[in-house]
Amino acid sequence: MSGQRKFIKMWSRAVGMPIGDTDKDKPEFQPITQLDVKKALALRTFWIVLHVLTCVAIIAGNGRVLNFW
Repeated sequence: MSGQRKFIKMWSRAVGMPIGDTDKDKPEFQPITQLDVKKALALRTFWIVLHVLTCVAIIAGNGRVLNFW
């Protein structure tokens, strides 16, 4: 398994998306197909990145208002 594939598997499980190598891979209770999991993972990743960027923008804006930089 390539490093990128391992990272995707680790990241998907870290954000709560059950993903494996195939539809029959662990976790066995998987209610949706791998393709649907990958689509949901992409959306969830976008949502997390959006939240991080929003927080950075808020902190930067407040730093400017409070004359920290």
